[in-house]
Formats: sequence, C-alpha cells, structure tokens
Amino acid sequence: MTNAYDIVDKAKGERFNLFSILGMESDEVSTHSRFLAELLNKNGSHGQKDMFLKLFIKHLKIANLNFNTENSNTIIEHHVGKVTDSEGGRIDILIKDLQGNVIMIENKIYAAEQPNQLLRYKNAFKKGYLIYLTLNGDNSSERNINVEYKTLSYKNDIVRWLEECKKEAVEMPILRETIQQYINLIKKLTGQNINIKMSEDILKLLLRDSDKLMAYSALIEVNNKLRKHIISEITAKIKNIIKNKYDYDVMTEEFIGDKGCLFYLQNRKFKDYGINIRFNFERSPFSSLIFGFANDDKEKPKDELLLTSAKKYFPNAKQSDWWSVYIPFENYNNWNYETLSKIYFGADNNFFSEVEDKVQKLISIFEHRTYLTK
Repeated sequence: MTNAYDIVDKAKGERFNLFSILGMESDEVSTHSRFLAELLNKNGSHGQKDMFLKLFIKHLKIANLNFNTENSNTIIEHHVGKVTDSEGGRIDILIKDLQGNVIMIENKIYAAEQPNQLLRYKNAFKKGYLIYLTLNGDNSSERNINVEYKTLSYKNDIVRWLEECKKEAVEMPILRETIQQYINLIKKLTGQNINIKMSEDILKLLLRDSDKLMAYSALIEVNNKLRKHIISEITAKIKNIIKNKYDYDVMTEEFIGDKGCLFYLQNRKFKDYGINIRFNFERSPFSSLIFGFANDDKEKPKDELLLTSAKKYFPNAKQSDWWSVYIPFENYNNWNYETLSKIYFGADNNFFSEVEDKVQKLISIFEHRTYLTK
C-alpha cells in the first residue's frame, strides 16, 4: 500500500520542497520564527494586512484577549534584558498593540529548553499572553506553577491555521503555494508525510469487523514497549560500532516517558572537561533528536571556542545551558515506525554510517579545542 501512495506523491510533486532543498528545515529563527512572524505581521510582504493575525487569534481560541490587530507590531527575537534566574532573554516572536496587549510565542523545534525561560518572559510582560509552541504540543519542562502559558503544536494548531491562511490567499498563487510548501515541511517534521488518504483507508479496514478492531487495540497496548525494544537493539549496535573503533565508555539511560538520552560516550579527558558526547531526544514521542557536547553540570560556562570549532563541521550548531554544542540530527529527527523500520531492517544503511561520522567529527572538534588551549 505504501508504494502506491509513494507513486502518487511523486506524480503530484509533493516531495519537492524549497525549505528542505535549501537546508532550512530545522532553523528555528531564520526559517520558522521568521516565516510565522511574517504572516503575523500586519505590514508583512504578503500584503494581507492583519488578516492572518486575526485568523491566528480566532482559530487558536485565544480567550479573553481584546487585541487590536489593526494597530499591531510583530518583532522577532525581542530582547528583554540580561539573563538572570528570573528575568531577561530573547522572546522568539512578540506581537503587541498600541493598548499594551502582548502575545509572546516561545518557538521550539529542536532547541533545548533553557532554565526558567517562560518565567523570565512572563516577568517581562506580566499581563502578556504566553504561547509555548512545539512540533507536537509538548508542555514546558519548567515546573514553576506561577507561569501560565498555552501549548500549541505545529502538527495540529499551526497546520490548521495555515490552511485557513491558504484559503484567503487562493487568488495569490505565489503566496498560496509558499504557504503550502511550509505546510508540507511541517508535516514532514511531525511525521505526517504518509498520505492522509492512506490513513483513511486503514481506518476503514479496521472498522470492517470486531476482530480487526480488537487486534488493533492489542497492538496499541504494546506500541510503546515495541518502540523501546527496537530502539534498544539499535543502540546496542551503535555501542558495538563505537567500542570497536574508539576507547570510550558508551552508555545509555532509561527514557523518561518517551524522550531522553539515546546514548552518550565519555572518557577521562571528557570527564575532566565536564562534558560528554550525547545523542538525545528532546521531545515526545522519541522526536527532535539532537547530538553534540552535553554539559555534566548546567552551571558550566559556555565554551565559545568549542562552538566556533563545531561550526566548521556543523554550521547550524548552537548552545544552551545544558549543551556546550548541539546540532539537530535532521535526517532522523522523528523516530516514528517508518524511520525505525528503515534503520532496524537495514533498508537505510546510512544511519549507522552517519552516527559514526558525527561521533568522529565531534571527537576531532574536541581534540582541536583542547589543542588550542595547551
């Protein structure tokens, strides 16, 4: 069945995507925040004034918000002061009107969450409406009960809003098709690249009789265990590859729910320096896979020299409080069953080669960094 739908996708050209071709899939600021902010900007180049912003507020059911969209201003990376425990930082997207109403959007694609991030932004605009936007609508890892925020997902909320925007742009082909390209990108990042019609056909099959429905129910119950079992076998193979080539301790950790450490490696030099090479799922379920140098202690000062060295191999490398360097693992960011099947059954031989290559580059980066400070 999958092959048939693949043929349809190719015939319709749905796999052609400019964002993917230009390597812009995972850049939160330059791609996602800028694209969303441009649509939400009443003075945006789309020429639709505040139409898209009105749809955003209406479609996402932002309650009790008397926002004047006609007199609004949209800002990317709005600076709210030096970072402390309770203040400062940069808000990904800030929208405000002349009456002082504020909408803040914290946009998380792959980036690691920083300590007290939402608290700091809420303190900057105490009456502001705070949105935490992730691929799948995850909650923030913050445990501060004084921070109120609304969770939104790219997978459902943003796609639905963009579909409404596309309807308004029906007579503007360039704008309409650009929005569609971005919708296609979101569906790829959120594991929706299997044709919707295929899902509908499977649904009809399940509802034909009780046995099929009960069999499906039984499969759902073992779903998470099955995925964890497959991932553990993949991790075991990774361990063997690395141990046969490098003198490092390779370890895994128990997943907290369905995210967390895939594996990490460390030796005496790394331990003395206070970092480890880590591959980590930042989001549920087993998605937003990133890799790089994780700090053993979040209080460790940021190493700009290490980041500079990493950017020579990985131009999209970034830092956070827990990561000296992190990079999105773009080709394998979402470990749905399509991805797992390719890796596990050997249909995709590139995965283990990619892991080995990335580990080798990270080791070289660290060795270069330590050489510079001798």
